[in-house]
Amino acid sequence: MASKSSDKRYCLIGAGACGLPIIKNFKERGIPFDCFESEADIGGIWNPDHPNRVYEAMCLNTSKSLTRYRGFPIPEEYTQFMSRPQAVDYLHSYARHFGLYDTITFNTTVKKVAKDGDKWRVTVCGEKRPRIYEGLVVTTGHHWDPKMPKYPGKFSGEILHSIDVKERDQLRNKRVLVVGAGNTGCDLAAEAVYLSKSILHSMRRSYYFLPKFVFGQPLDRLLDHTQRWPLPRKFLRWLYGLGFFVLVGPHKKLGLPEPDHKILESHPSAAAAWLVQQAQGRIKVKPDIDKLKGSKVLFKDGTEAEVDLIIYCTGFHATFPFMDDRYFVDNDGSSPMFLNAFHREYDNLFAGGLVQPADGSFWQLADYQGQLIASFIVAQELDPKKAAWFHGLKKTARPATDHGVTYVDSERHKLEVQHYRYRTYIKKLLGKFGPLSAARFPDQSTQTVTRHGRASKVKDAFDSPLKA
Repeated sequence: MASKSSDKRYCLIGAGACGLPIIKNFKERGIPFDCFESEADIGGIWNPDHPNRVYEAMCLNTSKSLTRYRGFPIPEEYTQFMSRPQAVDYLHSYARHFGLYDTITFNTTVKKVAKDGDKWRVTVCGEKRPRIYEGLVVTTGHHWDPKMPKYPGKFSGEILHSIDVKERDQLRNKRVLVVGAGNTGCDLAAEAVYLSKSILHSMRRSYYFLPKFVFGQPLDRLLDHTQRWPLPRKFLRWLYGLGFFVLVGPHKKLGLPEPDHKILESHPSAAAAWLVQQAQGRIKVKPDIDKLKGSKVLFKDGTEAEVDLIIYCTGFHATFPFMDDRYFVDNDGSSPMFLNAFHREYDNLFAGGLVQPADGSFWQLADYQGQLIASFIVAQELDPKKAAWFHGLKKTARPATDHGVTYVDSERHKLEVQHYRYRTYIKKLLGKFGPLSAARFPDQSTQTVTRHGRASKVKDAFDSPLKA
């Protein structure tokens, strides 16, 4: 049954790692909402039962301090870069601790979303009548629709995208070619060394392969600290380049071609294990593919190799099958939204986690997004002048939330943000909202949520939110 317009209820789509903190922010601020999750549990691609789940041996490439949600530290005994089981446990613990399970409708897929005047019409699978919502928050993620490159010729072996690699047995006793040198490509290549007959790694260009630890600290945390230094960005980037030269060394010494770009102009790869395996000759680096020919792969340097399995670690398209993609992404893969989270014109359309931080986790950034989204929604009810100020800001502002560099022209970098600058900017905006950044939605001490077709009352567990 369609919700009444007077309910001012919001629709949240997705309960993955980026959806959970937004759900939590809405709940603690008393904003009425329904949340729909297509799977039977939370976690998105980290859910072991999700069809697009990550590889069983996958670990996060971001350290605990730049991954954790606010007010909920990652257990000290967990590894610095969480394994998949640890990540799943952390997400489950977070959802249980803040009572989020009862606010989510599981096993429910949103079929279609369309504008309905100044509201949103949401069609849910299995329901004849659409629901009408005051606003919409989409947190379905952008790491599930694989981008597959096209090369001349045909390959007679097996072709997979990284999203299709779920278990170690898929790599066992095969001649494997990994294509793409992002974090996933480097991790899979280093993992396959112990399982496969041989590993080739094809990349269009050489990259900066960084260690995970420097001076006993996770590299991302160290970089985060350096962003606080009162230094010109150009000089800071020079220091990064010097640090790379000292800690890793020239590419020539590593047996790799020199990058065609400066450090930070492309997303670096945290690839300590990959560097060791490559130095030991267990991973052989190849240039881009020229063409495919039966069981052979021909490379642009004129060499060729017999291969059983090609794994494309070539990224993902940001797509939204239930509504027009153009609300969230342009044709080139960039986002037209303010902070990649707020629609420029509509004050009731938001996205969560639609960012690609180079040196930190988008889990944590989604939490900051959730705080700001909730503050804006509350301001629309309690302080129209403050809401009008933010509306004007998001309509035109383009804050510098990157490294201040021109990235390599690749779709991979269209959603790139710098973790420290992005979250610091959001904190400043929350400060400008003042008391509204902690205020609750008016007259909503309880909310009705629908779970599996049953309506029930859920008392909000929080009288005030945690501070940013």
